[in-house]
Amino acid sequence: MRKSGQVTVFFSLALLCIFSLMCGLLESARTAGSRCYLKLAADSSMDSVFSRYHREAWNKYRLFLLECENNEELEKAWKEFMEPYMDSSGWYSMDMEKADTVQLFRITDGGGQYLKQEILDYMKYGIFENITDEKGAEDLLKSLKEAKAVNRISGSFRDHEREAVRLERALEDINDSLKQQKVYWRSAYERIGDYDGSGFRREADLLEREMNRIPSLVKTYGKKADDLKSSISETNNGLSGTQDELSQEVREALYGETSCYGSYVNQDGERRRVIEALPGQTEQIKQVMEQARKRSFEVEQIIDNWDSDDEEDDGPDLSELWGSVEEIWDEADIPSLSYSNGVKDPEKQRLLEQVEGFIQTGILSLVLPDGTEISKGVLSDDTFPSITCTDGQTFETGLLDRILFGEYCDHFLTSALSEGDKEVMYELEYMVSGKKTDEENLKQTVLEVLMIREGMNLIHILSDGQKREEAMELAGLITGAAGLTPLTGIVAFFVMSIWALGEAIVDVRMLLEAKKVVFFKSRDTWKLSLDALLELGKTGTCSGGKEDENGIGYTGYLKLLLFPGEPGRQHYRLMDVIQMNLCRKQSDFRMVNCVYQAEISGTVRSRHMFFGGSNPFYPMEVRTEKAY
Repeated sequence: MRKSGQVTVFFSLALLCIFSLMCGLLESARTAGSRCYLKLAADSSMDSVFSRYHREAWNKYRLFLLECENNEELEKAWKEFMEPYMDSSGWYSMDMEKADTVQLFRITDGGGQYLKQEILDYMKYGIFENITDEKGAEDLLKSLKEAKAVNRISGSFRDHEREAVRLERALEDINDSLKQQKVYWRSAYERIGDYDGSGFRREADLLEREMNRIPSLVKTYGKKADDLKSSISETNNGLSGTQDELSQEVREALYGETSCYGSYVNQDGERRRVIEALPGQTEQIKQVMEQARKRSFEVEQIIDNWDSDDEEDDGPDLSELWGSVEEIWDEADIPSLSYSNGVKDPEKQRLLEQVEGFIQTGILSLVLPDGTEISKGVLSDDTFPSITCTDGQTFETGLLDRILFGEYCDHFLTSALSEGDKEVMYELEYMVSGKKTDEENLKQTVLEVLMIREGMNLIHILSDGQKREEAMELAGLITGAAGLTPLTGIVAFFVMSIWALGEAIVDVRMLLEAKKVVFFKSRDTWKLSLDALLELGKTGTCSGGKEDENGIGYTGYLKLLLFPGEPGRQHYRLMDVIQMNLCRKQSDFRMVNCVYQAEISGTVRSRHMFFGGSNPFYPMEVRTEKAY
C-alpha cells in the first residue's frame, strides 16, 4: 500500500512556523528585558557612584560633592559598579565594552548656580525662623537701596560743604588782605600828618605789596568757586538719577535740605562780581599812590630848596605842602567787602570733620570693644574657585532665594562674634568683602554696615523736625550768621550727615558688643546727642548704648549686606571658604574637582539566544544621568 507524507510535511512546516514565532517572541521579550535590565544597571551604578560623596563636606556644610578629577576617573568608577550587573546578567548575556562621559557639570560651573541649588534643596527643610515673604523681601531690598542712595548723596554734599568752607576761607583771605591794606593806608596817612615823607613812602610800599596779593587771592577764590559750582552740578545730576531709589518723602526732604547749595552758588555769583572787580580797583589805587609818592618827593624838594632872604620868614607852610599829599592820598580809597564770610567757630567745624576722619584713620579701634584681638587670618590661595573659575554666566535669583542663602551662610560660617580658635575666623565678613586677610575683611564689612546705618539714620533725622532744628542751631553757631543764610543751610546739612554718621558709629559699636540695633530709628531708639557728637570728635572714643530688644544683631546686618549683593560672586566666595576649611584635613581637596551632575553613555555587548547565526553578538547602548 502506498503511503502519503503530505500531512507530515504540512505539520512539520506548521511546527517550524510556530517555533519560529515562539522563538521570535522569546527573543523579543529577552531583548526588551535586557534593555530594561541594562538601564536599571546603569542607573543603579550611577547612584552608587554618586553615593561616594565627600563625607566631610556633608557633615560640615550639608553639601553633596563628588570628588572626581577627570572624565576617565568617573567612567572607571561607573564601569566598576556595572561589572556585578554584567556578571549576573544571566540569559541577558552582557559584557561591558566602554563608557563615555557625555556631560559633566562641576559645582564650580554655571556661575555658582549648582551650589545655589544644593543650598536651596537643603534649606527647604527649614533650619531658619521668622523668614519674610516675597513682599517683605521686596520692601527690605527697597530700604537697603534707599539707605545706600541717601548715604552716597550725603557723602557728596559733605564734600561740597568742605568746598564751601574752603571758598569762605579764600574769601576771608581776601577780606583780611583788604583790612591789612586799610591798616597800611592809615599808617601812611599818619606819616603824612607827621610830615614824614620817608615813613609815608615806606608804608605806601607795604600797602602796594599787600595789594599785589589781590590778583592771586582773587584767582584762587575764582577757582574754588568754579570747582564748587561744577561739583554741585554733577551731584544734582546724580541726585536726579537716584529718584527711583528714594521714596517720595525722603526725596522731598533731601531736596529741601540741599536746596541751600544752589542758593549759595547763586549768591556767590553776585559776590564774585564784586570780588573780581578788586584787581582793577587796586590798579587804579596804585596810580593814585604813585601820584602821592611823587608829590611827597616834590614837597621834600621844595622844603630842602627853600631859600628866604627875609629874616622874619618862618619857612614853607608844611601844613599846606603836606596837605596836598594828603588830598591825593584821600583818593586812594581801599575797598571793603560787605559780605559776611568765613567760619566763626572753626573748632566745632574741626570736631565735626574729625568724626568723619575716623572712618579713614581708625574705625576699627573706635568701634571694637576694649580688649578685642583682631584675627590675623589670611585667605590667600591661588586655587580658590573665585580665582581659578572665570565662568561669566549669570542667572536669575529670587529674593527669597537670596534670603535663604544668607540664612545658610549664617548657620554654617563664622564671624567676628564667633567663638573658637580657627586660623581664619571672619568667614561671613569674607563673604561680604572678599579681601585677603581677616583684618581687611572686618574693616570693609564694618564700613559697609556703617554705610547702611548712616543712611537709615539720616533718613530719620530728615523726618524729625526737632533734630533738624538742633542741627540748624549748631550750624548758626559755627557760621556766626543770624537767620537762615545759604551758608548756614549748607553747614546744617553737614551737621545732620555727621550726626547720622556718629550715630552709625555708636550702632556698629553696639553690634560688635553683641547687642541688637533696630533697622528703623525713632526718637526713643536714638542714642547720640549733638554734644556727645562733638565729644566724639574731640576724644575719638565712644561707647555703645542700651540694646534694642526688637533690633537686629551683627550677623543679621551681615545678611542684609549679602541680600542685595551679586549672587555669583557670593557663591564663589562660599566655595573658597568651604575649600579652605576642608583642606585642613585633606590638603588636595579642590572644589573645582567636585561633580554636581554627570551623564554617561555606555556600550555593552549582548548575545542573541535564539537567532544570530555565526555572529550572535550585537551592541547595546545606554545613557544614564544623575545630579545631586
